Amino acid sequence: MISKYALDRDDVTLSGRLVRSMRDAILAGDLKGGARLSEREMTEMFGVSRGLVREAVQTLAAEGLITVVPHKGPTVTLLDRHAAANLYRVRGALEGLACAEFATRASDAQREELFAIFKRLESMLGKEDPNALVEAKNDFYRCLLSGADNEVLELMFTQLNNRIVQLRRLTLSASGRFSVTLQEIGAIIDAIRNRDAPLARELAEAHVAAAAAVVQRRFDNSD
Repeated sequence: MISKYALDRDDVTLSGRLVRSMRDAILAGDLKGGARLSEREMTEMFGVSRGLVREAVQTLAAEGLITVVPHKGPTVTLLDRHAAANLYRVRGALEGLACAEFATRASDAQREELFAIFKRLESMLGKEDPNALVEAKNDFYRCLLSGADNEVLELMFTQLNNRIVQLRRLTLSASGRFSVTLQEIGAIIDAIRNRDAPLARELAEAHVAAAAAVVQRRFDNSD
């Protein structure tokens, strides 16, 4: 049976598409944190050569999504509490900057798109689906970064966000967390509506700090 991640061999950008497809499999949780990545299994899963798999592994290792252990081979990176804390600390600074930049730089169309995505998130309250929530949050950040109009910030945030998606599933699945998340994002949206960049930045940093605290509690419960 052909895997849903198998690629079209006629595509001239096969290598790039493989990286994207492997990244998607990791972010979707089909390749779980800590899982060993056998070259044979990867060639079967994606329908490509071992050489292309090795190249993709190197690219994703550089992004932090894959860890290559000497004499053991590559595994999907499994974040511990220390790594998670560091990721959220940096994310707080970047997300705060993104919200401040968006508040002053975004076009009217970008602002309306962001507000519409937030309404989409609000409509999910009470019928939360983890995958749909992660997709909506990713759309929110895509729009936010586009409106911030800062290519360096976008690159850094996107790579960081890819590493943090698995942890976001933990925060969104925490009991009662989604309603609180909506309140926090709603306050940020209000600051953006008022073009109050300092307040948007402050609220964004507080939102990320709250999410980081949830993740640390989840680590506590799993110890």
